[in-house]
Amino acid sequence: MRRKLLNWFKNLKLWKKILLAFILSSIIPLVAVQGVMLYITSRNMQEKMNELMTGQLRQTAERVELTLDIYTNVVYQIYMDEELVESMNRLLDPENPAKEAARREIYGKIQQYGTSAEGIHCISLITCQGQDVTYDFVSASAVENIWGDYEDLTQIPPYKNAETENGIAVTPTSRVTENGKEYRVFHISKKIYDYQKLDSEAIAVVVMSVDEQVLSDICTAGLDTGEGEYSLNFITDQDRNVLSYPDAFYSGISMDPEFSAEDFVRATGRLENRRLAVNTYEDSILGWVFYNVYDTDYAFRDLLSSQVLLLGIGLCITLIAVAMIFYTIRLIERSIREIMRGIRQVQKWDLNVRVEIDSRDELGEIAENFNTMTQRVQNLITQVQAAGEKQKEAEIRALEAQINPHFLYNTLDSINWLAIDKGEYEISRMLRDLGVILRYSINKSNQMTSLWQVADWLKKYVGLQQVRFNNAFSFELHMDERAKDLKIYKLLLQPFVENCIVHGFRGIEQGGILRVDMDLSEDGKMLLIIIEDNGNGMSADKVREFNRQNEKVEDDGRSIGLINAFSRMKMYYGEVASWNVSSILGVGTVITLKIPAEEGER
Repeated sequence: MRRKLLNWFKNLKLWKKILLAFILSSIIPLVAVQGVMLYITSRNMQEKMNELMTGQLRQTAERVELTLDIYTNVVYQIYMDEELVESMNRLLDPENPAKEAARREIYGKIQQYGTSAEGIHCISLITCQGQDVTYDFVSASAVENIWGDYEDLTQIPPYKNAETENGIAVTPTSRVTENGKEYRVFHISKKIYDYQKLDSEAIAVVVMSVDEQVLSDICTAGLDTGEGEYSLNFITDQDRNVLSYPDAFYSGISMDPEFSAEDFVRATGRLENRRLAVNTYEDSILGWVFYNVYDTDYAFRDLLSSQVLLLGIGLCITLIAVAMIFYTIRLIERSIREIMRGIRQVQKWDLNVRVEIDSRDELGEIAENFNTMTQRVQNLITQVQAAGEKQKEAEIRALEAQINPHFLYNTLDSINWLAIDKGEYEISRMLRDLGVILRYSINKSNQMTSLWQVADWLKKYVGLQQVRFNNAFSFELHMDERAKDLKIYKLLLQPFVENCIVHGFRGIEQGGILRVDMDLSEDGKMLLIIIEDNGNGMSADKVREFNRQNEKVEDDGRSIGLINAFSRMKMYYGEVASWNVSSILGVGTVITLKIPAEEGER
């Protein structure tokens, strides 16, 4: 299966391969990565939001504890009030004729304590015999209060809870009716003792009833966004009795054991048709459970907007990429089709075909090279045909025009002997030197020879030039003995020497000096050759041109010899060889050549 799949892919058209590779390597991974990143981001945000909500619940629980501490402190103050205990004892004494005065004193104390904290609905002092002193701060009455439905206040839940607790007893929120109006209150109660009779039973129980709104205000603090309800807090005890709820109607009821917190919130008609998340925090001190329920869509609306924006951007980028790849594939396909058309025409021996591609990319270069190749092949075919026709004629003319170089040497030798017979010994010497120069120049001119042979040839060559220019200059040659057997290419120095004589001494009739020094470098690896004259010199621009070793010096008709010599140096020695030309007009020229010191043939 794998082999079949690979063969199928290899046999696809090029544009299909590119498109398939782009989809598999870019589009699918991009979509997958974006999906994974969105999932991870949403999950992290959910965890962070849950941590934030749990932290807020913890803070809410701490504020509830602080608030309850305020009310419990009031209860403790009542518990510790000796005057109030004394008044209660007088009220309980059946022989005391001033019971009403004691009752009034108790009322005064209750009113005083009731104003010490907001939210206190009612305070009751209930004796073990069922007598009570109650003051309701909502109705501002001692008669009309929340316990109007009870004949014996020792039967109310706060009293019973206080009897079973040694300390403060907190009774969950309950519904009470006063003057036909329903209220939700929770109760804080504690037994009161006479400290002068520590071994006696409690003389009364103080019951403080606090409005549930106190808890509700703490739970709703900071949740009003001004954009509607998207989150709510509520409190239950461990028995799932609702202590506080944003809708006070549900405070004081018990949650169905089969209902989750989310189900309960939906049943109350709050946050309907929303995707909800629930966080809880249980206060170990109070034993209460704090709930937070929030709308996840609202909480993550900014994240959802960002995700939608990212998806939109990703979709746009993907569409642009697909459009670009389709456009590129179309261009490639069209160019390849044009090139293949040209190749088929060449296969039919139509060399006049031209591939027309207006792009400058690799396919454009292929088309341009294809056109150049077909043109060159056509030219070569024409040249081969012409060469075939002229080959015989060229061979015949070559045979007819062939001149044996020995003919020239023998002729010079005959003229030399004739000059000796006539006594022209100077002419004889010049003829001999000319013969040596010709043999040296013609015989394998591109091979290497020893430096002492080059020096000997230079002396003969310069000698002839001195005669030619009526001894207008003198010649000095100095060679390091260590370098005489080194090898250099024949005729490498001749253009430099000739340039000094022909151009450097032009117009000079006497006093010219030509000097050639051949030395080894200190490490013995390089041969240094210095050609120096005191002739006319060169301009600074021309010197700069000659010293640009990697650029071609423009041929002005006079310096072709130097250009040829520099080119040969680069050809023979590459980047190892170097030169430097320095010259001053009217003073002279110094050319320094630096080439490898070689002892054998290359």
